[in-house]
Amino acid sequence: MGTLTSLLYPPFFMLPLGFIIFPYLVYLISKASYQKSFLTLFLYGIFFGFGFLIIYLSWIHNPFLVYETTRPYAFLGILLPIFLSIFFGLGFCIYKYFKNPLLIILVTPFVFTSIEFFISNFIYGFPWVSNSLILSNNLFGFYLIKYFGTITSGYLIISIFLLTSFLFYDYKSKNVLKLIFFTYSPLMFVLIIPIIFIFSNNNTFSKELTIDIYQILNPIVKINKKKIEENIINIINKSDSNYVVFAENNFPYLIDKNNPSNLTSFIKNGKKVIIGGTTFKDGNYYNSFLLLEKDKIHFFDKKILVPFGEFLPFRKYLNFMEVISGSVDFKTGKLERILITEDNLKILPIICYEIIFDQIFNNINKKEVDILINITNDSWFGNKIGPYQHFYITRIKSLIANRPLLRVSNNGISAIIDHNGKIIKSSKLNQISNLNYKIKINNNRNYLHFHKLFSYYIFFIFILLLISSRKRNNEKEF
Repeated sequence: MGTLTSLLYPPFFMLPLGFIIFPYLVYLISKASYQKSFLTLFLYGIFFGFGFLIIYLSWIHNPFLVYETTRPYAFLGILLPIFLSIFFGLGFCIYKYFKNPLLIILVTPFVFTSIEFFISNFIYGFPWVSNSLILSNNLFGFYLIKYFGTITSGYLIISIFLLTSFLFYDYKSKNVLKLIFFTYSPLMFVLIIPIIFIFSNNNTFSKELTIDIYQILNPIVKINKKKIEENIINIINKSDSNYVVFAENNFPYLIDKNNPSNLTSFIKNGKKVIIGGTTFKDGNYYNSFLLLEKDKIHFFDKKILVPFGEFLPFRKYLNFMEVISGSVDFKTGKLERILITEDNLKILPIICYEIIFDQIFNNINKKEVDILINITNDSWFGNKIGPYQHFYITRIKSLIANRPLLRVSNNGISAIIDHNGKIIKSSKLNQISNLNYKIKINNNRNYLHFHKLFSYYIFFIFILLLISSRKRNNEKEF
């Protein structure tokens, strides 16, 4: 069942399966909850989670395959699915408190929402496993994600999948109908409220700019750095756009922050170039987002680094893993996450998988951010489902932020996405591409405050169900 559940997510989107998987899961749990121990439910969750993650995260071994020295360690990719499966086991233990079939139906969306929440926030956090991704390729899903956020939209889609379960329930008590009504009616009412925002939004545009996105397929191991540099300069000189955007680490040379002046020598007046590169200062190395203007350089250094990829946690005790992670750690950036150009365009710079963390969007209304620009290199993810998952995660973030988004990947998928999640232009995986477009910047605000309120409401529903399950007379009447 876990393996089949992975087919609901990108790039598969086999949504009809959800109306079979989740009702059948509820049926199995209902049979087991009277007789099974916490340990048994924990093991159910472990096996469900592992079946799901072994497909969903099947790309996780690919970073080991890039270098010959790390290929023998590709088997370690199995450790992340095993570790994350523990959260599914813990989540399934919640079922022990709910023996009545109706309550099990009602609590199941919360079980999966809580699993997502703890995976996203425990220790370093890995919010790659988001139930909202099930909705990331359709207009109804865009509506839910934009106005309700990833947690609530994921809760809602699982609730929708479970609607067929109610067809097989025998409603003998008025209290049953009352419980269903008080659980869902407030949320159903709230679903209508965003329509007010839709019709009251004037969509006024404050800026317009022409952009060129270049997907140039640089090799991860840059053998001919001089040739790569010449190619980049040639592209910049030929472009007539205001903004020319390249991907993460497309600049082939190590950049000294104390002496970077030569970087702008080929930038013409009025043109802005965005490119990723590795920088160093005072012996420290950074994964950097560079905004180049005539005689001016802006830096943003990556703040959310990849464990075991860009730094080795507890290096003092895990130094035997240097063969995988290297002997030098990247440093965490300290600069504020905003870059402002000479023509007052306010950019939210995002490097690679930083895009999956919702906290980077918390203050974009206050900062009056105009546009999101995500530079990445998905060569690490292989050629199967990894790059597509990363792309769809990026797409839902344009909805969360309610801002246009430029996604530039070294090998794809690069795209121009508007604030409603619509893909204006996109490239194909592993093809050299150029996307040119005149984009309009609007003054829309996002709804992040409402997203938090909806999350609190979901928690309130769980407390209501927990109280109901603990009342002996409820068990008798149901």
